[in-house]
Amino acid sequence: MFKTILKAKLRDIGRRLSYDWATYFILGPVIMGVTFLMGRKIFNDFAFGIGRIQSTWLSDEIAVRLAFAFLVLKIFFNFLPLARRLYSSEHSLTVDDLLPIDFAIRYKVFYLEQLFRDLPFFAGGAVLLLFFGKTDLLVWPFMIWLFFPGVEIGFTLTWIHFWSPDRKKLAGVFSIFAFLLVFLPVVQLSWWADFFTFLFAPLGYYKGFKVWRYTDMGQVAQFFVGHETRKKRVAARTFFGGLCRILPKNIRPLVQRDLILTARNFVPHIWRNLVLVLLLMISVVSRGQIALEIYCAVGAFIIASTVSPLFQMQRPYRTMDVALPLSAEQVWRAKLTYARLLALPIPFIFWGIEMLMRPLPGQESVSLLMTLLLVGIAVSSLVGGSICEGDQRPVLQYIVAAFLCVLATLFIALFNPVLFLLLFPVLSSLKGSAIIRIENEGLAE
Repeated sequence: MFKTILKAKLRDIGRRLSYDWATYFILGPVIMGVTFLMGRKIFNDFAFGIGRIQSTWLSDEIAVRLAFAFLVLKIFFNFLPLARRLYSSEHSLTVDDLLPIDFAIRYKVFYLEQLFRDLPFFAGGAVLLLFFGKTDLLVWPFMIWLFFPGVEIGFTLTWIHFWSPDRKKLAGVFSIFAFLLVFLPVVQLSWWADFFTFLFAPLGYYKGFKVWRYTDMGQVAQFFVGHETRKKRVAARTFFGGLCRILPKNIRPLVQRDLILTARNFVPHIWRNLVLVLLLMISVVSRGQIALEIYCAVGAFIIASTVSPLFQMQRPYRTMDVALPLSAEQVWRAKLTYARLLALPIPFIFWGIEMLMRPLPGQESVSLLMTLLLVGIAVSSLVGGSICEGDQRPVLQYIVAAFLCVLATLFIALFNPVLFLLLFPVLSSLKGSAIIRIENEGLAE
């Protein structure tokens, strides 16, 4: 039975990859390789002479603490999405849930699916270790990737069984974990990590997935039904309505709709992106000699990349926008503005953390803030402006946007902030190609 299900899953994955095989196996590796090598080359050759970005330094202890923080935040922000997948309801039932399949087979299939979902996280961690020159630690992302789904599944099932699906109590426990991550020695952190691995992995398999997954289903379904109250919906609509008053009237409804969908947790990967940005904020405290502009660019790229899966998710319903009516340029500008609004707080937050940890004189601090603002606006604009460059494939759009953002960050942070003006002709070119693609989908007036 397990082999039959696995073959069906692999056949489904192969069918999906068959449409984008060139993106995943040819274009993606080529562009990412060029971006990585070019960035390191320019970084090493020109950084010392200009003095804006100094040599990269990251100790093994800080790398381990950041890795633990990453895993803790992943468990926290992935708690509700994983619970939705673990506890099947009438809205999420599949054919597999209706078949008489043994729990052990279901667990193995779910474990493999979770491995596939977690692969980008740990692959990104391996790339960061390569960039920082920590080649001796490369084996650890692979080892953690293999065993982490068992811990995450076991923890989620155990917590829901003994406490509640709500994340309020979980936030209190994780705040204690955050304190321990800073002050507890690394050796003791490793010991506790091994203890939780041996505790939650077997518990999730023998009790959680076999028994608690079914006995707690009613409680979890009731929680998700009442998770979003009418009061919260009205508050979100009022807040984002006031925020969007400063926007042009022709794109205001579209941007407000996207922001409300984001607040209601309908946008894919929003929590994952928030986890990564929060990790960057924590790492700014002990950033060593890595320039703050790099942190700002990466944070703006991560949070602004939410626009791509949102744009793809809305594709089947986009013909409804014709009734408003909307032009293709308005649709493109709405997504561009949405990406900019998401990334707008990033420069201010990173600048505030930097001023708290390493204060600068008034003129230098203002100059740093202006540079961070230019970097943040440029990166978010390129991510939002290139939404149509991937032909509705977020992975390809990420690759193209990352290549453009690396160039923009290098030009603004390394050479001269005035080079920010080069953004406008690039956006004009992206707008032209986006209008053509959107009009081909039937959105033209």
